[in-house]
Amino acid sequence: MKKILHITFLLLQITVHSQNNSQWSIGIEFSTDNLSFSGDGDRNDYIVTDGNINGYAVEFDKKNYSFGISADYFIQENFGLSSGILYANKDLIGTYSCATCDYSGSFLISVSETLKQRFLTIPISITYSFLKGKLKPIVEGGLKNNFEIANDLDTISKGYFLEAFIGASIYYEFIKNLEGGIGYNYQAAISDLYKTDEFNLRTNSFYLRINYLFN
Repeated sequence: MKKILHITFLLLQITVHSQNNSQWSIGIEFSTDNLSFSGDGDRNDYIVTDGNINGYAVEFDKKNYSFGISADYFIQENFGLSSGILYANKDLIGTYSCATCDYSGSFLISVSETLKQRFLTIPISITYSFLKGKLKPIVEGGLKNNFEIANDLDTISKGYFLEAFIGASIYYEFIKNLEGGIGYNYQAAISDLYKTDEFNLRTNSFYLRINYLFN
């Protein structure tokens, strides 16, 4: 966490001392997020919740999403910094399995249920625009800090995890000072959310953003 705060402070310093001809933008963003676990490891589709083996077999709800506000600061015409604050829904579908339970010969019916995972997400990234003018293809890369605000598995949750992401987008200024863009991000968890397992979460995000430009 100290390293993240240090990086944030450095980015703010760069912003304060940057050129006077820079450009701000602020916008709203909505994305659809398709979640999966990494293919690494033998139990990447299972979350242990009690004991050494009992827990949830996981499937993914394809209706995950995030939305919020974003801000971009172009230090130079092609190079900038980006951040924001988002509400992120990362719910899972889980079926509980208790391998150590004694059901005394009764017939067990496993029922799938939604496992809530809701986060306040703060991204920090570096952006680069290939063109100047109304049409702007952009590539970016950075980190997403995910702070838990609701989790059905909170007893084994650490309450926070960090993702790295890369992405590409294209924007068009359709009227003066107002632009729209679509883009794609690939996100990979680089820290664990749960105490009992490696989280290994991967996310493919497709997003729409509307920005207001401050010249």
